[in-house]
Amino acid sequence: MHQQVNELGRRFWLAGVGASLAALSTGRLSTLMARDVWDAPMKAVVTGSNRFGFELLRQLEGGNSFVSPTSISAALGMTALGAKGETLEQIAQVLHLSAGTPLLDTGWKDLIIGLVAEKPGRQVKLANRLFGHQGFTFLPDFTNRLSSAFAAPLERVDYSNPEAARNRINGWVEENTNQLIKDLIPSGVLTPLTRLVLANAIHFKGDWQLPFTKGATTPGKFQVNPDKILTLPMMKQTGNFRLRENDSAEAVEMPCKGNDRSVVFVLPKKRHGLAAVEKELTPQSLEKLVGGNAPNQRVELVVPRFEVNTSLSLKKTLSALGMAKAFSDTADFTGMSTEDKTLHIDEVVHKAVLKVDEQGAEAAAATGVVIGVRSAIIPQEVRKFTVDQPFLVAIVDKPTNAILFLGRVTEPKEKA
Repeated sequence: MHQQVNELGRRFWLAGVGASLAALSTGRLSTLMARDVWDAPMKAVVTGSNRFGFELLRQLEGGNSFVSPTSISAALGMTALGAKGETLEQIAQVLHLSAGTPLLDTGWKDLIIGLVAEKPGRQVKLANRLFGHQGFTFLPDFTNRLSSAFAAPLERVDYSNPEAARNRINGWVEENTNQLIKDLIPSGVLTPLTRLVLANAIHFKGDWQLPFTKGATTPGKFQVNPDKILTLPMMKQTGNFRLRENDSAEAVEMPCKGNDRSVVFVLPKKRHGLAAVEKELTPQSLEKLVGGNAPNQRVELVVPRFEVNTSLSLKKTLSALGMAKAFSDTADFTGMSTEDKTLHIDEVVHKAVLKVDEQGAEAAAATGVVIGVRSAIIPQEVRKFTVDQPFLVAIVDKPTNAILFLGRVTEPKEKA
């Protein structure tokens, strides 16, 4: 009986909607991070999150994989606020931050404020919430820090009725992702043993600075591999875009209205060489492809009108990356509650959605919107950039350099 009572109080859930929503949050971590002025706490959060996103994508081998590094990092960051000892150290290590530094609360707070700031031509929603079990006691320091750093209020639900609790959490997710993310938490995931779900929902929709003309979109071939070809609507335009490259890959940046977000497409120079490109990529080389400065060039651009959806259980992946302790019976989350010292993470759920068409891009989680200045047209070589084979895509927030979304698209689906 005593064992049953302990088991009853030891579970909590972390739910995250990547490109659509992410669950969880941050806390005692640190290094360097940035904003307009690149203050150290925010730069630490961004740098760690970007590196984590790159390593996460590598773990998700094969097929379409689209995630929100910022969203998952925030969810794990919130969780870290309640972790102690080796559990905290492992989470911090996975996020590439220093454990036990409350200063990073400011970094997350500033990043969130910056991402949701109102600007013409873009819509942004970002929300965090704790769904705690009725009658279960959470430490005031834990809930107060989450409220301050992540604007994450505590809402009470009754996990003795798992379906009712699931419907409430999923409804909140839909509401905060423009209905793009549905059923984040599948039936059967929550049980009467659940004590907490930390949820983060983020949605962005932005129009291209230079939209495609719908009349120029025609059916075209997308070669998944040498033996499989899809027919997709291919959008076309010739304009001035920022093009970056290294020995194995080239990337084109498509700015969105708002002058601070962009969508970057990365193609291997060797046909169907994306796996080799990923293997060679480092956080530094990826950053050079998706960020940094480069002159605009005249580019003949061909991009499919597509959407991609990802639904992931990240428990095994995060354990493999180095935070297995948080999922074990010896996890230490006494920074959340001392009512039951057997709390551990049961699952981390992540969903992400990206839609790209002639007008712009939409994602549940953060999306990139940057207004690129159209330069004067001077006679010059026209480069061709045709997205007709598996590619990488990233959505970047320019003021902070945060990679809001990162993904591998091997088999795109026509946008509905």
